[in-house]
Amino acid sequence: MIGSQMADSNASQHFIVQGDPVQSGQLNEHLQREPGVTRVAQVAPDVVILSMTKTQADRLKSTFATLVVEPDSALKPFDAD
Repeated sequence: MIGSQMADSNASQHFIVQGDPVQSGQLNEHLQREPGVTRVAQVAPDVVILSMTKTQADRLKSTFATLVVEPDSALKPFDAD
């Protein structure tokens, strides 16, 4: 049986990406060579939201040691029931 995590690694999802490589332009330069990664929004000078697969997110983390890459879904607004 395949867990949902395995299935998710090939599906694009939104990730919040923060760090100096965003502000310096290094990330933009790298993304030009990374097909399938889409920039969704620029939230701050050093924060962007990217649409990409988990595999691509892991690759970004290993390419840029100072980059913080978190799934956007982990930061859902608080829902009071």
